[in-house]
Amino acid sequence: MSRKLYNLRFPDGKRKALTLSYDDGVRQDIRLAELLNRYGVKCTFNLNSGTLGRVWIADGPDGREKLDLSCVKPEEVPAVYAGHEVAGHGLWHSSLTDIGTPGAMLEIIDDRAALEKLAGTTVQSFAYPFGLHSADVRAMLRYAGYRSARTVVSTHAFGLPEDFLQWDATCHHNDERLMELAKEFCAGGGGRFAAPVPQLFYLWGHAYEFDIHHNWNVIEDFLACVAPYKDTVWFATNGEIVNYVEAYRALRFSADSAAVTNPTAMKLWMSVGFDQVIELPAGETVQIPQE
Repeated sequence: MSRKLYNLRFPDGKRKALTLSYDDGVRQDIRLAELLNRYGVKCTFNLNSGTLGRVWIADGPDGREKLDLSCVKPEEVPAVYAGHEVAGHGLWHSSLTDIGTPGAMLEIIDDRAALEKLAGTTVQSFAYPFGLHSADVRAMLRYAGYRSARTVVSTHAFGLPEDFLQWDATCHHNDERLMELAKEFCAGGGGRFAAPVPQLFYLWGHAYEFDIHHNWNVIEDFLACVAPYKDTVWFATNGEIVNYVEAYRALRFSADSAAVTNPTAMKLWMSVGFDQVIELPAGETVQIPQE
């Protein structure tokens, strides 16, 4: 019986992945998307289709300035979020745990249907409004066709979730440990004989917060930090990560773990031992190198 360690590797054999998630579809997303595109980083944008096009000028936190909380117009969605992922956030950003099953289902289903028409693609990712969820809400999302949903919990860690419908992030962009964690994630290797487990950095927030705190430099410094590692870190949307990990979890190993079948339509990668990476072509069975 083989005693080798087998672990998921991301596309092209990369051990690390990075994803971002920003909420509410506000007009500051336009500036954020431009920054992301400049640095080659991908993001999942969670939109409330019912509030798209809303104009809302609010008082700033100091009471002396105005804060623009207006949302992107529906017709702007394809252009603003091109190259990124459009995801659900509830039709009107209601608390899904407090409005009853019919109301929650309407928030979930109607939002998904509207966003799919605007984006011209299948919407599969979600972020819980206010971070509130329950077993019933998670079941509703699953029945509605969603495959992942982000909470507002920060783990300060780089692990993959067991349940993508309870997906905790690494941290919020205002976390005081942001750059410390980013540098640890990008540059940390753990040594040649460290366990070669996959790592994921998940950053979330709201783009309007950069206007509130006058700190757009925070996200630009973060992007400038991670961008040079594109050869070792997979920059992906939430949906791309879910699709890949779920495909990897569908692998079928032989009884002696000496062979593995990839039954999916996606090419996958796997590490064997501490330093060997093998490709697993779609629909093929591969013999795993043995000592």
